[in-house]
Amino acid sequence: MSIDDKNESQFFQRIIDIGANKEFSVTEKRYLQVINIASILGVLFNSIWLLITLSLSEAALVYGSNGLMGLMFLMVLVLNKKGWRVVASIWLAISAYISVLLFLYLLGYSSGVATICFLIIILPYMTFPRNARGFAHSFSLLACLTLIVTVLFQSQINAHYEGMDSYLSQVVNISITGLICLTLIWSLSVLIDRSEDSLKAEQKRSDDLLHNILPANIIRDLKDSGKTIPKRHKNVTILFTDFVGFTELVASISAITLVNELNDIFGRFDEIMEETEVEKIETIGDAYMAACGLEEEITNHAVNCITAAQKMLSYLEERNKSHEILWRMRVGIHSGTIVAGVVGKKKFAYDLFGDTINTTSRIESAGEAGRINISSSTYELVKNDFTCLSRGKVFAKGKGELEMYFVK
Repeated sequence: MSIDDKNESQFFQRIIDIGANKEFSVTEKRYLQVINIASILGVLFNSIWLLITLSLSEAALVYGSNGLMGLMFLMVLVLNKKGWRVVASIWLAISAYISVLLFLYLLGYSSGVATICFLIIILPYMTFPRNARGFAHSFSLLACLTLIVTVLFQSQINAHYEGMDSYLSQVVNISITGLICLTLIWSLSVLIDRSEDSLKAEQKRSDDLLHNILPANIIRDLKDSGKTIPKRHKNVTILFTDFVGFTELVASISAITLVNELNDIFGRFDEIMEETEVEKIETIGDAYMAACGLEEEITNHAVNCITAAQKMLSYLEERNKSHEILWRMRVGIHSGTIVAGVVGKKKFAYDLFGDTINTTSRIESAGEAGRINISSSTYELVKNDFTCLSRGKVFAKGKGELEMYFVK
């Protein structure tokens, strides 16, 4: 596209967007654009007739009325510019209706101007916003009745201006009306396509946001029935981490720096979870909890969690080489049965419940910085995949002595 074509396209786009604002929905903007396009076509229709009458007639009433009608259609853009959407739609319908009556009076029924009534019957439903649909019904009904009356009494509707050939009038009126219909329908189809594309994009953004908050199976339940039933999962591995010395660190740096640091680290952790097919559950302060096995088809959930933990520790090790703030992290992993579900009716929070969660937290607390501490149940699932060092029985608060292992 050349620069001139691009500028013309942008100019036309600015015209049809007159009166639009960021608060408009996709549908509201489409109604606005259609009414602006219709008003421009109304101006063009009367401009064409003005040129024809100027070349064929010297009657000021004929071309003066065309000029006046053109200005009336132009006023629609002014009203939309001021934000008077419903008034602009009413003004457009009135202008179109007066234009038909004026042409019937001047040129008579034989001019073919009655065909414009078909356009006026449809136009209100394309231009009136949803909250003014009653006006659309009224104007469409009025145009329909006008058409019926005009056809019934066509023999009595004679031209008051004899200077125009009726055949030429029919050709001009019917041809231009057809072109206007074609332009409006084409424009509407393009705008509808754009609206659908925009809605699909919005839907995708909403779905992506939901998938960042809730697991896929929970999203399906909420979309299908508006609710979800808590589900028991027998074979799940939980990964739990927190940072050593976090309390002292909080007191030594600004809150903004702390948030930026955690956002950077947790952002990379989120990517690691996606890479290893582990589901992030939540972050609480400096703690990061994730799980694998919530989807029934995943059987290597324990392996995935340890792989994710190794990548997390490797990332921190590399990061610490180039950052002033050094982060040291403990990791605890435990496998067992949990119950998962959405809590609350508003601002849905997906969470996991059960003794497995508490045990994982205790295993993490009993670990060491830079090492992956796992339970005996997790060890049994990964002993053929990873080399593990037995720690024997280690005391865990609230749990007593638990068999634990370090992953080498």
